[in-house]
Formats: sequence, structure tokens, C-alpha cells
Amino acid sequence: MRMLSRSISVAGLALCLCAGRLLAQESGGSNFRWYVGGHGGVTFFSTPTGSSEMPVAGGHLLIVAKRTGLLLSLDHGFGSNETSSYDFVVVDSAGSAVNQGTVSTTFSGLRKASAVLMVFPIKNDYVNPYLGVGVGILHTTGNDPDNEATSALGSSGFGSLIGGLEFRISRFTAFGQYQITTKPQVDEVRTPIAGGLELREFGRLTVDGTHTLTAGLRFDLGSSRESVKTGGYK
Repeated sequence: MRMLSRSISVAGLALCLCAGRLLAQESGGSNFRWYVGGHGGVTFFSTPTGSSEMPVAGGHLLIVAKRTGLLLSLDHGFGSNETSSYDFVVVDSAGSAVNQGTVSTTFSGLRKASAVLMVFPIKNDYVNPYLGVGVGILHTTGNDPDNEATSALGSSGFGSLIGGLEFRISRFTAFGQYQITTKPQVDEVRTPIAGGLELREFGRLTVDGTHTLTAGLRFDLGSSRESVKTGGYK
């Protein structure tokens, strides 16, 4: 899991650097527009025990230069006793299984942090469709039991695609969007125990990708250059 988190962090840094270069190319390096806002909606997810959904709310920062942008967002899903499970096996020094089974778990929420490189393909002063590709990290919260295994198996990196439509009125922008994330890979936690045995816990608390529908409002904070007028992605 540490290697995966490190890889996702590196990928996120690379995405931000790539976005910075694209934004600089679009704007001459200084004409960025900054937007901050909030959003809410619903996310759909699956666990080893079934599929469910929960309401989500969050905030975001959008940096735009003409037709490209970088979206940084944090979402939290509010659930209650969402059921899940993971498997375990106890092996001896020769690698033979001496015990195995399934651990039932629950969690109360999903927290998702995303960094997305955005493209606004159509230039318009009022309505703009947009697309995005990015990376992020998804965590389960309120795990029961709350231990090293549920912490590791409840956290996963993902790739992400976003599509949406925004409507601008003065310095406010209303929007609706859909985000899909990739399926997490199976992870494993190994713990030495007495008698030369090793406990191996593996699986994921969430499986498949998540699907999230949100709508929200963001406010134009203005340009990084005072002499540039407000008014959007010109």
C-alpha cells in the first residue's frame, strides 16, 4: 500500500506539472483565473458484499487558462454501517496454509481526493462543456474493526475520468458533472505472529470503480494579473 500511495503521489505531481505547462502555454504564464466552490450529489460503489450508494459533499479549487485547467477536489461520502469484508490466511514457515477465512467489516464513509487535468473544448461566455482525466486516492472512514488491515485495504489509488457542463452567470458558475474511477487492485497486509506463523490479510473494502454524480456552484476569484478583466475562459 505504501508503494501504491507513493506511486499515486508521483502521478499526481506529474499531472500538476503537466497542467502547469499547459496552463502556461495557454496563458503566457501569468493570466490564470481562480475559482473556488462547493458541490454535492451521490456516489455509487461496490464492496465484496454488494452495491450501495451514499450522499456526498465537498469542495474544490479550479485554475483555468483559456481552454485548459487543473481541478483539485475533496469529496466525503456520508454512509452508515456499510458492509464489506476481506480474506485472511495463516501460513507456516513453509508457506502452507494452517487457517483461513473471511473477516466481516463495516465503514461509515468514503473520502476521495482528486487532481484532474481539464479541457474546455468549446469557447462560450455562458455554457461550457468540459472533460478531464486525473488521479486520486479513495479512503474508507469509520472502519469497524479499525486496525492496520482495514486502514490499508480501505485505501486505494485510482485513475479518473470526468465529464460535465457549466453555466456561468457573472462571477458565479453552476455546474453538473459525472466522475468515474478505476477498479482498485487487490492489496495484502502481512503480519508475523507467534510460532513462526504469518498472517496474510488481503482484498479490498471497496471493489470495482466508483460512479459519482454531483452539482455545485463556484465563484470566480479573479485573475492573477490585476489588469485582466473578469469574465471567464477568454
